Amino acid sequence: MPHFFKKSCGIMALEDMNLGFAEMFFLVILALLLFGPRRLPEIARQMGKFMAEFKKASNEFQGQIHDEIRKLELEEADPRKHLEPEIAKISSDEDLSIQGALNRLTERMKNTVPQDHDV
Repeated sequence: MPHFFKKSCGIMALEDMNLGFAEMFFLVILALLLFGPRRLPEIARQMGKFMAEFKKASNEFQGQIHDEIRKLELEEADPRKHLEPEIAKISSDEDLSIQGALNRLTERMKNTVPQDHDV
């Protein structure tokens, strides 16, 4: 089997197809023998159309993938997604006044700062 074929997931795929002048010349002669000089231009046009359609479909598919990735990144970066749960937690407290906030802050500080106790 030629070196430019590789087996990938059970499917034969072209890996690195660098054709020189001799290989291209051989392929043209082979195509002339198989299809004849009258059908060869028609086949070449069909191949060109196929390649153009394939490239267009591939570009559209890649564009759709990139758009979906961009949308997911924007959704992840949306600050509302992260802030809404915190806001809901704060708003569930009964006392939303400044005094209530100061009381909560004082309680947190009492719980985190070690106290000196006389024993």
